[in-house]
Amino acid sequence: MTQERIQTRYSLGGPFASQSELKQAITQTIETHKRDFFPLLERLVDVGDTRVNLSQENPLRVLSIELADNREGVAQINYESNFAESCLIINEYDQHQTSLPFRLDGDVLIFDVELPIKWNFNN
Repeated sequence: MTQERIQTRYSLGGPFASQSELKQAITQTIETHKRDFFPLLERLVDVGDTRVNLSQENPLRVLSIELADNREGVAQINYESNFAESCLIINEYDQHQTSLPFRLDGDVLIFDVELPIKWNFNN
């Protein structure tokens, strides 16, 4: 079985005068392209229960950007899931956090993230 991945490349439009500007550009790029990360976030909230889903209201927010050497880093993100039981009128939200590793190639932001294996009751 081949592991599924999110592989993306985004131009940041540098050069940047400071590391702070670079971090801000990375944050803005992730938030602008947040839909690209929905498959990952949906898998992270998947517990085999169709009533639990990635929240569409607040699906992704960047908490921080950590740069190791201006070539590699990690984006700490926050996202929300919700549990909805229509016949009981229950709608509960949970907050989650995860790390998205990335690398920089010049002013190109690159993500290559392995998706968790899909939930399967039969295995």
